[in-house]
Amino acid sequence: MALAAWLCPAFAQDPPARGGPATAARYQVDIQAPPALRAELRRGLDIERWTHFPGLREQQLRSLVRALPGQARQELEALGYFTPRIEVRLDGAARPRRVVLRIEPGQPTRVASVQLQVRGPAPREASRLAARLLRHWELGVGKVFVSSGWRAAKGSALSRLSARRYAAARIVRSRARVDPARHRAQLYLCLDSGPAYRFGALQLRGLRRYPASVVRNLLPWTRGDPYSQRQLLQLQARLQDTRYFRQSAVYAPLAAAQGDELPVRVSVVEQRARRLGVGLGYSSNTGARTQLDYTDLNLLGRAWRLHGRIQAETLQQSLQASLALPRRADGTRYRVLSQLQHADIQGLSTRSQTLGVQRQRARRATDTAESLQFIHEQQQISGAGSSSAMALMPGWSWSRSSLDNRLDPRRGSLLNLRVAAAARGLLSEQDFIRLYLHGLRVLPLGRRDQLVLRAQIGEVLSPSAAGIPQQVLFRAGGVGSVRGYAYQSLGVRQDGAVVGGRALLTASVEEVHWLLPRWGLALFADAGNAADSWAALHPVLGWGIGVRWRSPAGLLSVNLAHGQASGATRLEFHVGIGF
Repeated sequence: MALAAWLCPAFAQDPPARGGPATAARYQVDIQAPPALRAELRRGLDIERWTHFPGLREQQLRSLVRALPGQARQELEALGYFTPRIEVRLDGAARPRRVVLRIEPGQPTRVASVQLQVRGPAPREASRLAARLLRHWELGVGKVFVSSGWRAAKGSALSRLSARRYAAARIVRSRARVDPARHRAQLYLCLDSGPAYRFGALQLRGLRRYPASVVRNLLPWTRGDPYSQRQLLQLQARLQDTRYFRQSAVYAPLAAAQGDELPVRVSVVEQRARRLGVGLGYSSNTGARTQLDYTDLNLLGRAWRLHGRIQAETLQQSLQASLALPRRADGTRYRVLSQLQHADIQGLSTRSQTLGVQRQRARRATDTAESLQFIHEQQQISGAGSSSAMALMPGWSWSRSSLDNRLDPRRGSLLNLRVAAAARGLLSEQDFIRLYLHGLRVLPLGRRDQLVLRAQIGEVLSPSAAGIPQQVLFRAGGVGSVRGYAYQSLGVRQDGAVVGGRALLTASVEEVHWLLPRWGLALFADAGNAADSWAALHPVLGWGIGVRWRSPAGLLSVNLAHGQASGATRLEFHVGIGF
C-alpha cells in the first residue's frame, strides 16, 4: 500500500469500510485457488479492499494489479506455501472489469524439527523446563508451518514458563529456517527464565469494614512459596465467591520485587453490608415464584454472613435462614441453617422443619463437607390419613468440579457423592443409610457443538420407607431429571399420590448446536425412574428438542419434551445446567 500511495496520492487514504454505503464496483476479483486459501487471500489482499472505491482511476487499478503477485506470495508464505505458481491478468473487456488471480499453491512446508532451549536455571532444571515446554508445544513436527501458528507457539511457551516461578521470563532468540525446495522448516526458540521468584508480603487496599483476615485466610499459598500465576487467579476467584466484594484485583508487579520475593497486591471494592432484594420468576417444575431476600454480610462487625429468604411458589413455600462464618486459615468454613417448608406435589402434602450445621473445606477443585441435620416432617396424602417422620442425620459429601463456568459450562465435569445415616432411638424413627451419586460431563464437539451427559443414582438402605422423611427418599421427573414428565411425578404410587422411594436411577444425553454465539438448538433423550426397590424400578423414556440462550443470568433452556410412558408433551423452562 505504501508503493501504491507513492504512485498515486489517492491511495494515501483508507478505503471505505465494507459495511458502508453501497457503490458500483469498478472491477471484480476472481481468485482461482483452493477454497481454504481463497478465503484467507480475500481477507489480506489490498485489491480486495478497493473494489468499491468510487474514485479509482485506471493508473491506480494497474498499480494494484502489479502489486498483486508479490502480495499473494507473502500471504501464501504466511500460510506455509513457499513455492506457489501465481498468474495475474486484467480482463478489460469484461464489464465490470475482472482481475483474475490464479494460484497453484504447491506442496506446503511442514515442521521438520523443533529445538527449544531455556537459559538461566541450573542445567538439570533448565533441561526439565525445556522438556515440559516441548510437551505442550503447539506447532509440532509434521504440522504445516504457518506464521500465525509460529507466533502463537512462541507466545504460549513464554506464558507457560512465566506462569510458574519465572515471572520475568523472556524470549532471547527465535529462528525459523525454511527450506522451500525440500518443503521443510526447522524451528529454534531460546528463552531466558530470569530469577526464580517466591511469594512475598501481601499488600491490601480498599478494606474498610471487613477484617484483613477475610482476605488472608483465602490465600492458596504461604509467604516464601514458589510464585504461581494459577494461584493468583485462584485467589481472584475466591475473593469473588465470598460476596464481600463488588470488585477485586490481584497482581504481583515485577517492578516491586524485593530480591527474589514478589509482593502480592490485592485491591478490593467492598459490597454494601446489608441488602434487601425482591425476585419474581417461573419454573416449569414448581410454577410461579415470588421471593424476598435479606442479607447482612457483616453481622456484629465480624464478617458473619446472615441470609434470610421467604419464597412462595405454586407448588411449595419456604422460610429459611442461614449464618455462614468466614473461611478460616485452615480452609474450613462453618454454616448453620434452618428452614420451614410446605409442599403440595403430586397429591402429597408435606410440612417440614429442618435445622442443620455444616463444616466445609475446599481444596483446589475438590470440596468436602461434614454435616449434621435434623428433619421433622408431617405428611398428608389426599384422601388418606396423615403421618409423621423424623431423622437426625450425620452426613458427608465429596464433590469435584472442572467446569469452566458454573452458570454456562462449555467443557468440564462435575462429580458429587453424598452419604448420610440415621439410627432409630437417636431422634430418628427409622434406621437407614442414604447413598447418592451425581455426575455431569460437558464435551465440546468442534466449534459449534457440545455434548452434555448427566446421570444420577441413589439408594436408601433401610428395612422400609416408613418413618423416613420425603426429603431423604427419591422421586424423579421434570427439568434436571427425566424431562417430559411432571416434576416429581415418577416414584411410588400410594393412594392416588406419588411418594418417594428408596431407589433412583436417571440418565440423560443432550447435543447442542450453536447457530449463533448466544443461540443454539438442542436434541435430548432422558431415561430413569424412582421406586421402592431396584426390582420395582422400570425406567421410562423422555425426549425432545429445545432452544438454548446464553443470557446474562446463565444458560436459559426452553424445551418441548415428550414422555413416552405418559404420552404427554410438555413445555419446560429452566435457567442454568441441572446439577
